[in-house]
Amino acid sequence: MKTTPLYETHKINGAKFTNFNGWDMPLWFSSLENEHLHVRKDSGIFDVSHMGEIEIEGKDSLAFLEKTFTNKVSGLKNGYAKYGFFCNNDGYVIDDVIVYNLDGYRFFLCVNAGNIDNVEKWLLHNTNDFDVKVKNLSNFYGQVAIQGPNSIKYLSTLYPNSNLNDMPKYTIKILEDLDNTLTANLKSPCPNGNNFLIARTGYTGEDGFELFVPNEILSTVYEHILTNCANIIPCGLGSRDTLRIEMGFPLHGNELIEGTTPSDYNLDRFIDIDREEFIGKDAIINKIEKNEFSFIGFKMIDNSIARSGYEIYQDEKLIGNVTSGTFSPLLKKGIGMALVDSNFSSNKNLQIKIRKNFKDAKMVNYPFI
Repeated sequence: MKTTPLYETHKINGAKFTNFNGWDMPLWFSSLENEHLHVRKDSGIFDVSHMGEIEIEGKDSLAFLEKTFTNKVSGLKNGYAKYGFFCNNDGYVIDDVIVYNLDGYRFFLCVNAGNIDNVEKWLLHNTNDFDVKVKNLSNFYGQVAIQGPNSIKYLSTLYPNSNLNDMPKYTIKILEDLDNTLTANLKSPCPNGNNFLIARTGYTGEDGFELFVPNEILSTVYEHILTNCANIIPCGLGSRDTLRIEMGFPLHGNELIEGTTPSDYNLDRFIDIDREEFIGKDAIINKIEKNEFSFIGFKMIDNSIARSGYEIYQDEKLIGNVTSGTFSPLLKKGIGMALVDSNFSSNKNLQIKIRKNFKDAKMVNYPFI
């Protein structure tokens, strides 16, 4: 399995590991529940170096993204970001990504770990009519996410020259404190010249930041944060998953699976169908009009926990499947999301098949908190 540059540091810190898309990643350090609750009330740091980074560069980079990305990029100010999708001609999701506008000619993409190669190949396949370069920088950058309501307090103190207090959400900038002090020590500077980037984004529903740092120096940055911010604790992918489920955030591979469109998951707000043609547009519009599925949240009636893939019934009829399910450390209840037939009744309980038993659940809105 692949490992991140922080693997040995995680072992020293007592991490329990799990296989995630071929990566040996920390599942938790102290406990999933402790890490989850600490992020909700304070702050934690996650190793997300398995994620991919791709840059689109060139005079046609904006036009290229307008052709390939479901969300509108024209008009996006330098330093700002948008969430959206790359879809194929059938409107099916290839990956959900965040696109950061670095300077109008260079756009920085954060892509899912299991899709790095697929996204790179798909982008290259569609460059024929555009003067752009597609650069896969995933082997250069590592990534850590500092998430929680106190993250701004800790990082603005740690990096005083970067003016993080003035940084709006969904923006990206050079992390000047590190750029000014560590760039000269790099053996292999980044090909795009941006060695240290910080974005005010995240995947937990809390305020937070994501740092894109050269792999060769990632452990130094990670340990410096933990040493100088005593209340920031290391967190694993287990709590990252429960945190995103509480917010109703999709995960590629659970939600956004092959053969589904963003509209199947109530994500139409990230599809700008009013602009000119983009790849998959007609198919997505057709899927919206058909309205075959409903993406719902549910809460278990008893103490059961429903997991991804479990069958959902109503009036003894199979109507769909759980896409993500967990025990919510904050709500002390089993919660989840599901893709079901659009003609289901929201006024009746659901029955979820857990092993050989049927357990009642009720439909609720998400986010769950």
